[in-house]
Amino acid sequence: MKLKEKLILYYLSATFVILFFVGFAVLNAIKSLSINTMEQQLIGQSSLAELYISQLHALQNEGSDELSDETAQYVIGKLGLVFGNIRIYDNNLRLQAASKDNTEISITDMENTEILSAAAKGDYAYLVRNSTAFFASPITFEGNPIGILEIIYPMSFLESLISGVSNILFFGAFIFAVLMTLISIYIAARLTKPIHKLAEVANNYANRIFTPVEIKGSDEISQLSRSFNAMGIQLQDYIQRQKQFVSNVSHELRTPLTAIKGYSEFLADEIGDRPDLKKAVFHLNNESDRLAKLVDEVLTLSRIETGREEFHLDKLNLSSLIKDTTEKLLLRAQKYEIKIVSDITPEVYVRGDKEKLVQVIVNLLDNAFKYSPPQSTVRVSLYKETAEAILMVVDQGIGIPEKDKLKVFDRFYRAENAHSISGTGLGLSIVKHIVDAHGGSIKFTEGVEGGTTAILRLPAEA
Repeated sequence: MKLKEKLILYYLSATFVILFFVGFAVLNAIKSLSINTMEQQLIGQSSLAELYISQLHALQNEGSDELSDETAQYVIGKLGLVFGNIRIYDNNLRLQAASKDNTEISITDMENTEILSAAAKGDYAYLVRNSTAFFASPITFEGNPIGILEIIYPMSFLESLISGVSNILFFGAFIFAVLMTLISIYIAARLTKPIHKLAEVANNYANRIFTPVEIKGSDEISQLSRSFNAMGIQLQDYIQRQKQFVSNVSHELRTPLTAIKGYSEFLADEIGDRPDLKKAVFHLNNESDRLAKLVDEVLTLSRIETGREEFHLDKLNLSSLIKDTTEKLLLRAQKYEIKIVSDITPEVYVRGDKEKLVQVIVNLLDNAFKYSPPQSTVRVSLYKETAEAILMVVDQGIGIPEKDKLKVFDRFYRAENAHSISGTGLGLSIVKHIVDAHGGSIKFTEGVEGGTTAILRLPAEA
């Protein structure tokens, strides 16, 4: 998961967690406040009713310790118009009067008895069942209980209020979540944009492309970008000095190498029939040739990298070029006991430098010969696909380890399984630069029969 996606996920996770807990707390607070408000309202109503009943009891039942059924019926007739559904019980929990004929209630007799018993002891008690509150309060006269008042209070309005508030909260949470999502995306994009730039620069540096990055500001990321730029300048200077050093050394080596080569050839003509001297001069010639080849490759690579190598691009028949070059390398293939099989589509044209492309073909075939076992086959194929000419060189050799496939184009780099075979490590680097100069691409893949497949793509000409 990318950093931008992680930031968005973290922001949204935090948002939803906060919304959940805040919404849960707000709903509980509203419910608690509503119940407390209802409780205070019912206590107030019961207090008014108790005062009215006790005064009426004093007038109608003076001297009695209990509220008479007649008084209870009379009270119900009056208070029922004000308080709605109410009931009056005596101290023995017997129903004396009810404002509604329907005596069915939505709580069990046991539950109703519990709240009535609590009220008989002088306490307020209530129970909520099925959207209805059952509130019981004692009726006292001169400090003595004379009955119990039960108010049956419908909570549909309260539930509608809570439901409405919940809907508003959910809608507000949805809008807030959408806004937070958009804000999170914006913030994540702003935060990760400079980091993305730095990642691109780091990747370019790994490929020796030292493009500076400009990130304005004074924060840590801006300071890091300036450090990157400074590091790039130092690396460029170091690489340039290294290339210049190698180029200078190579130039200096050419003169003594030419002298060594000349003297070795002179000695070969003068030693006569001395076998030991002939062997020494033979090795001297071979090593001087190998060193001269290395110097030439270093100088060629140096000229290409510094832009001093000239490319003369003309329309070429790549099919004929590959065919001719392959035929010239038959003797070299026989030296390695390699069989060459060609499948070349005729009349495939490209725009390129003939000598440079020959150098590419020779290098690829030479590598295929060197790293393949005797009696194996190297296949060379050329075909045109859309607007590209595709050259494939397939061998049955030792192959290239996966971790080395991108590094084989670096100068002097050799795969770990190729150290036992002679080579300079410069050939593929030169090939890569030449192919890039022609607007093409090259890569290595594992062959179907093992070994390595080199795939070269060049823009085709009509």
